[in-house]
Amino acid sequence: MPSPPLQTAFERQARAFLAARPHIQHEWRDVTSGLTGDRRELVCAAGAANEIFASLSDSQLTIGLTHGDHDDFEDFGRGLSDEAVADEAFRHFVALLTSYGHLDPAP
Repeated sequence: MPSPPLQTAFERQARAFLAARPHIQHEWRDVTSGLTGDRRELVCAAGAANEIFASLSDSQLTIGLTHGDHDDFEDFGRGLSDEAVADEAFRHFVALLTSYGHLDPAP
């Protein structure tokens, strides 16, 4: 069975994670663009100084601080499945949530 598209793989993990942590303020946004293609965005703590976003498309995931640095996650010749790229991006997303006060650090 083929792995799901990159966007779907990340979104599945994020939705389960956030459902288990209702204290994390977040929203999903659908962005349509004829120029760059449609994407879905996840924004945590919208409007706050520690706002974190995930921009999801079928070929790339971009994760970072809205008012700071971000990182791109994609296969582009690395030979990774969509699931592996989504796992890598999701780990980074959780690390940012922890680093910027959305989650308690692990004991």
